[in-house]
Amino acid sequence: RGRAAVLTGGRLTVEDAYAYAKFARVALDTNDIDFRARAHSAEEADFLAAHVAGRGRDLSGDAVTYSALEQAPAVLLAGLEAEEEAPGVFLRLRKAHRKHGQRTFALATHATRGLTKAGGTLLPAAPGTETEWLDALASGVGLDERGAEAAEALRAEGSVLLVGERLAGVPGALTAALRTAAATGARLVWIPRRAGERGAVEAGALPSLLPGGRPATDPRAREETAEAWRVRELPHRYGRDTGQILTAAATGELAALLVAGVEVADLPDPARAREALDAVGFLVSLELRPSEVTERADVVLPVAAVAEKAGSFLNWEGRVRMFEAALKPEQMTRRLAPSDTRVLHMLADALDVHFALPDLRAVRAEMDRLGRWDGPRAAEPAGSGRPLPRPAEGEAVLAGHRLLLDHGLLQQGDEALAGTRHPALARLSPATAAEAGVRDGDELEVSGPAGSVRLPLAVTEELPDRVVWLPMNSVGGGVTGGTGARPGELVRVAPAAGAAPEPGEVRS
Repeated sequence: RGRAAVLTGGRLTVEDAYAYAKFARVALDTNDIDFRARAHSAEEADFLAAHVAGRGRDLSGDAVTYSALEQAPAVLLAGLEAEEEAPGVFLRLRKAHRKHGQRTFALATHATRGLTKAGGTLLPAAPGTETEWLDALASGVGLDERGAEAAEALRAEGSVLLVGERLAGVPGALTAALRTAAATGARLVWIPRRAGERGAVEAGALPSLLPGGRPATDPRAREETAEAWRVRELPHRYGRDTGQILTAAATGELAALLVAGVEVADLPDPARAREALDAVGFLVSLELRPSEVTERADVVLPVAAVAEKAGSFLNWEGRVRMFEAALKPEQMTRRLAPSDTRVLHMLADALDVHFALPDLRAVRAEMDRLGRWDGPRAAEPAGSGRPLPRPAEGEAVLAGHRLLLDHGLLQQGDEALAGTRHPALARLSPATAAEAGVRDGDELEVSGPAGSVRLPLAVTEELPDRVVWLPMNSVGGGVTGGTGARPGELVRVAPAAGAAPEPGEVRS
């Protein structure tokens, strides 16, 4: 107690995320819990606490829904590629463009398939320039013709600004998005890529939040939650985020880790994460299938897949989507694994901790009793931009996002599904390709401090010079794991040397 932490991924139902949030506080006596197994920041945590958490069931008034999105005269995407990261949103944008000429703008390195099919307009943004772009759209100053059109369109009544989870990796961008929304009147919506992230915010699976949007450092919020959970008090100290938890585990500050649904390749620093998993004294993994975490775990506890249990997800609108188990025990040739919540309840019993979440009904009843926080909201984010890297000849700034179908663990084994993946290609501008000595279709080698990845090159006209775009999890064990570089950092680009590699080969 007090020297353990919880890391969860984005696969969890609302009920399971709530159980992890409660287990961390009442069984481990810590606020060290985070669902963000991806790039994240303190600025993002503040943004989620102030503008997302505690609004899970509010679909009235000015709340943005699918219908409102479809009717919007203009939409701006920032840190979000709709077709690959939010396909339902993409279909509405394409429909709205065809139906009433909705105008879609995107801050991105290049016009993607999805943006083109939605009739969208590219606002070319090198990695890290999103903050500058958003402030320019807010002020209307320093814009080219397309930027001026976007700034004017956002000021039309009903316009929407959609921000994705990737903005967490751009200092000051989420804070700038709030300024843009305030200046233009556009409604701001956060749309994560993973199905369980919106519900995890509501459930309190963050170091700064308790369930219902309650600030973890607010005395009344702690008292209300402690009363509902029938414990004397809850931890007072601000918890560690994912990066801080892994650092603490690697340096011996933490004695134990409880990890659920985390793919190491997704983390901001996979090499550091492996060090932490190797160094921590006791590692427990709740997982669906073998992974790098289960390989290192002292104890592995199998849990049920979504198809094998009932539960709910919270979509980006804040709408609860309940479901029943698709696979019943009588349909299976093996015994079904218990849900994450049931496993946590049994662990709490073994620790002689009153958990009181034996089944789904108990979880939902307790969440309903707690309800949403009606006190002061958390403090506004106050992030600021940072100087951008300056690539020299032979260098480029890394950009990229994950494709909808890639090398994710839960896609393994489905060859028919894998056959529908989009080709994994690297992208450079014509000038940067010429400078690097590569042509369209050649193998490009992208190198960072930890190694290199190789992919066929697609020369892309509108891409900013000295920027290289890569699909982040379609090459070997992932671009970050293969190169040691993250989006926004410098890498080297050059023709691939030696014999032609296998597609997606990683060389370290």
